[in-house]
Amino acid sequence: FAYTIDKTTNDKTYWKCEHVRKFKCKGRIHTNCTHTTLLHENDNHNHPGNPVSTEIRIFEEKIRHRVLNANEATQNVIDYCLTNLSDHADLPEIPHDKTFNLIPDKLTTTKQNSLFLQFDSGPGNDGIIMFASAEELQLLESGEQLLVDGTFKVTPSIFYQLYAMHVVYRNAVLPVVFALLPNKTQQTYRRLIDKLSEICPLWSPKFIMTNFELASINVFGDKFVTTTNSSIISGCFFHLQNSIQRKVQDLDFKTNYEQDAVFSHHVNQIAALAFLQPNDVSQGFDDLYNSLPQMLHPLLDYFEDTYVGRNRTQGRAKPMFDIELWNMHQRTTDRLMRTNNSAEAWHRRLSSIMQCQHSTLWSFINNLKTKNIISTVN
Repeated sequence: FAYTIDKTTNDKTYWKCEHVRKFKCKGRIHTNCTHTTLLHENDNHNHPGNPVSTEIRIFEEKIRHRVLNANEATQNVIDYCLTNLSDHADLPEIPHDKTFNLIPDKLTTTKQNSLFLQFDSGPGNDGIIMFASAEELQLLESGEQLLVDGTFKVTPSIFYQLYAMHVVYRNAVLPVVFALLPNKTQQTYRRLIDKLSEICPLWSPKFIMTNFELASINVFGDKFVTTTNSSIISGCFFHLQNSIQRKVQDLDFKTNYEQDAVFSHHVNQIAALAFLQPNDVSQGFDDLYNSLPQMLHPLLDYFEDTYVGRNRTQGRAKPMFDIELWNMHQRTTDRLMRTNNSAEAWHRRLSSIMQCQHSTLWSFINNLKTKNIISTVN
């Protein structure tokens, strides 16, 4: 998508979609005044993006910048910029569904000419494509801490999500596996994990952090929490807070939360239950329920059903997510990760590399290879 300046303030520039008049599009972004940092973005576009047009604009801007800042012949400037432009002439027609036969050879290897495409299940609506370099697979296999999360905005429109895996290496969180998935079913996650285990037979993380998605939690549990493995699966505290915030909005409490400090403190007390010892969470929840205003009971009812378990005559019912999954007491004591914010930050960086939402498949893979270069250099 492309934007034009709407207005500028002392510290921010507001941009509107270039098709605001043609399609009455409401897509907007905010940047800092130097246009180097994206501060806000919505995805309210009511028309498809045009990645080819975007790439041409970037190409033209690179030429303009280099002409003004480099003492080179015009043709040399153009040749230099062309080396970084996707060569669509060498690629087959862009696929518009998952029935395409093969990924072009030039997209299956890294810029260092090593294998990047690790798995392609072939044409069909349940297709899975997985990318990782040999070095990234080594990091995956040796890493003890694994973070997994899906993202949707950068995913090519013919797939449902990009599912990324990260490992902790020398106190840094590094992306190592990238899978395009057709959905988020348990069967799809199982196919992905089984194939990855086949490629990396020694893969056995000790700690796995995921979002609150039962399908992926169940698959990782079946694979790594067994009589021979003792992996710990953890939810992400950031996602726990987000689930509460979404319910706050569903209940039309958003204004109360933003404008009433006492109200927002009461809401934050609910998430703080995660820092009690697991055996104290049930009583802690009851104490909150009895002390917080009745207005918050619908929010507390949601939290109880989802994360604590409704009180019954014979004890609490099983919640959707066990207390041990989202409890942060031991992780805080042991100074382990409580969020996958580093993975979320990588998703944002990838989005900036992609330059648009839901790019074509070929453009997506090419940009993912660019990410691979950046990760290797870092």
